[in-house]
Amino acid sequence: MDLLDDFDRVRATFAELGDISKRIDTNLADEPAAAIASPSTPYDTPALFVEVSARQAARGRGQVVAAACAADNVILATSRGYLIRYQWDEYANEKVTETELVRQPDSKVKALYLDPSGTHTLVYIKSSNSYEVQYLHGSWNKARPLAKLKGLSVTAVGWQKQPTSADETSRPGTAGSSKGWGGSAKADAEQASDLAVSTGDVIIGTAAGSLHITCQDSKSKREGGTSLLLDFKDKHKAICSVEQEVLPGDRRVVFVATPTALYIAAGGPRLQGVFARFQASATWEPLLEVGTPSMYSQLHLTREGDLSTLPSRFAWLVGSVLLHGHLLLPQLAKDDSIIDGQEYVADARQLLLPGAHAGPEDEAHALACTEYHYLLLYADRLVAVNQVSGKVVAEVNWGPGTHTNSNVIGTPLGLLQDATSITTHLWSGETLHEVTMTSEGKDMWRTYMEYRDYNNALKLAAGSAQRDIVYQSMGTDAAAGGDFKAAGAYYGRIVGGQPPFEELALMLVDSGDPEALQVFLSTKLQVLGPNDKAQATMVSAWLTELILDQINRDLLAAAGQHTVAYTQHVAQLRQFLTDYASVLNWNTTTALLESYGRLHELEVFADAKGDQEALLEYLMRNADGAKRALGVLRKPSVGPQLVYKFAPQLLATATTDTVDFFIVSGSTLDPRQLLPALVRFGEPGAAPAQRDQVLRYVSFAMDQLRCDDSAVANLAVSLLSLEESEGRLLDFLARARNPLGKPLFDAKYALRLAKERNRRHACVKLLCQLGLFEDAVSLALDVDLGLAKAVANMPEDDDNLRRKLWLGIAKHVVQGGDDTADAVPQAGPDQAARIKLAVEFLKEAGGLLKIEDILPFFPDFVTIDNFKGAITDSLTRYNKQIEELKEEMDEATEIAGAQLNCNLVL
Repeated sequence: MDLLDDFDRVRATFAELGDISKRIDTNLADEPAAAIASPSTPYDTPALFVEVSARQAARGRGQVVAAACAADNVILATSRGYLIRYQWDEYANEKVTETELVRQPDSKVKALYLDPSGTHTLVYIKSSNSYEVQYLHGSWNKARPLAKLKGLSVTAVGWQKQPTSADETSRPGTAGSSKGWGGSAKADAEQASDLAVSTGDVIIGTAAGSLHITCQDSKSKREGGTSLLLDFKDKHKAICSVEQEVLPGDRRVVFVATPTALYIAAGGPRLQGVFARFQASATWEPLLEVGTPSMYSQLHLTREGDLSTLPSRFAWLVGSVLLHGHLLLPQLAKDDSIIDGQEYVADARQLLLPGAHAGPEDEAHALACTEYHYLLLYADRLVAVNQVSGKVVAEVNWGPGTHTNSNVIGTPLGLLQDATSITTHLWSGETLHEVTMTSEGKDMWRTYMEYRDYNNALKLAAGSAQRDIVYQSMGTDAAAGGDFKAAGAYYGRIVGGQPPFEELALMLVDSGDPEALQVFLSTKLQVLGPNDKAQATMVSAWLTELILDQINRDLLAAAGQHTVAYTQHVAQLRQFLTDYASVLNWNTTTALLESYGRLHELEVFADAKGDQEALLEYLMRNADGAKRALGVLRKPSVGPQLVYKFAPQLLATATTDTVDFFIVSGSTLDPRQLLPALVRFGEPGAAPAQRDQVLRYVSFAMDQLRCDDSAVANLAVSLLSLEESEGRLLDFLARARNPLGKPLFDAKYALRLAKERNRRHACVKLLCQLGLFEDAVSLALDVDLGLAKAVANMPEDDDNLRRKLWLGIAKHVVQGGDDTADAVPQAGPDQAARIKLAVEFLKEAGGLLKIEDILPFFPDFVTIDNFKGAITDSLTRYNKQIEELKEEMDEATEIAGAQLNCNLVL
């Protein structure tokens, strides 16, 4: 059976279903419906907004000349030497504090650097003849000049974001130790508290291309130490951005951006261990490098959690190019064998930004990263660029000639991003703004799909309709590449019905890959819901036949040999029958399995379906199905009721194996419940071999299982009564007793069987058990005289009955077997023998009979001489009895006289 041979019929059916679908769609055309996304649906682009958050941000202290933000804190430096801190709590309540800097009259604040916790601030001040750095803690109202950093033209600061794990005996300018990294909650809290007091290791980058390390402690009255980490000794390698991350074991990863290159290094312990090899002889090779330097080069790291997690992406803005990619820090953080930091970079891609071919004055000045976009600050606009497509999706313009209402006051000078709250700020000389985006990720699934990033497209797809479009695109790509099995897997996940199921199925049938349709159906079966049971039944039946057809092809290709492919497909079929038993139709599936001769798989299916009875009925219809049926019945999951039901058929076709099964099953089977199957073998027409096997089980039931049921014992009598010899029957009749000595079988029923089957010894025994001794003796005389004598002695407590039984035997002996009343012994040789036998018989009777008791049985012409000895013995016995009576009379007379004399005396 092959569905592919009948596919013309399937095509016609699908065409008919398609027509019905079209008619239904036409009828519903006028009804309002939710818009189903399709590749041609217009994008829902995000919107970019700039709102004023502090209009007079400098608060009359001049113009804002520098700014920094972190942890819901924004610090602004003004032209008059003030630091203004804006803080917002969780309820958006604003708090403003001012701090005046101590500076020379001609000095100007050039840059502010705020640590991620919003606690520590470094202020870079430039005067006409020198550079100065001041440190301000969040709890201070006055900044501290850092004399050891004096003269350094600071251009970048890399803060320590996570606590360290090594026990540090020294820092530059401090002593002590730090707690463990990633330890207990208490330890982590202590470490976070340490970073609130101390800056930790801070990397200072300069315009001269040197890197320094410093650490400032707010509780110490002394300035922390400073030391050199690395000096490029190249003014063209001015440090533009520095980032550091702490790894387990106090290992560090450091990122450094210059106007032309991006560097990454890893090592430890501490920062000194990272740069030690570069100070010696090794050359620090850049990770990425560009040909044209940019004064606005800057690096941003983004992470999926808070600052305690490691970054997973990087973005480097350099000129009109943005290089970005993924980092493997979260995955490889604990691998201390990595010494080349470049191993942490998974990939790097390039985005050409708007105005890529313009001059340096048209470069982006600043960068901020949102979840799916890059915000770029230009001289006259703020632009949102999609991270995947590189396309500008939104922008806000300002300046002369701008007609849009951008809410931007003044000329923006910088773009800030709070790494904690992911809030973006835009600042100008007068005002602080907040930048927001709406609908940022709404259509990102479509962007990912267009750029073949299907995993992210599926993650962002909202609802089954969008996922169907992604799966359709994935299937189309796979089919175009000739991978029809993958295409089938993708098409099978489409649940919305577009494209129609039949259209996809026909396309895969025509693909030339026989397994593509199978993969499609298998996937479809997995995604069908509980309300699609009819379709699931149809798909599962189709898939069953496809797998069976594949197994047949494997056998034909290997000339009947069981190859690896054959074994795999058989295992696949069995697993499929088990997994989808609930939707597979019993009649259809069993017909398929039977037609392909897969009996073992039929057993697997029945077992999974929980319908062992139907399987057994099917097996018993086959000539050789009895042994397989017994295999099914041996399973622990099969109850005894099925055994009782199929026992008659099993005993008829495989008697020995069935009886073996009964015996092995032991007490789990009730012998009485098996009687309907066993009793037929107690009839005369049963085959001796089968009867012997049934008798074997009955004997086992009574001897081993201690079955005392009378019906079972009656069956044993019936079976034994059919044997040629009566030996085992007589033995059974003698021992089949309950503890009280009563027979287990029905004696009357057994007697009737024994008479019908001419088992005379058994009849005699049964008559005796019934107390019918006269009948027993009468029957025994026809069988054996010795048996009759034994029966006559059985009523030990009833001498009269015994005498009567012996008289009957005597009459039979004297009259030669003719017990009728008119029978008269005839003279002749036999008569003499009978007379002799009768005389001996008197002795065997044990004194119950006398010669005079048997004389009436002899004819009148018998002479006395033949009984002389018996008569003499009888007379002697009588004489002896008379003497005994006389003695007793004399003794009684004496006793009476003595008693009389005694009375007289009294």
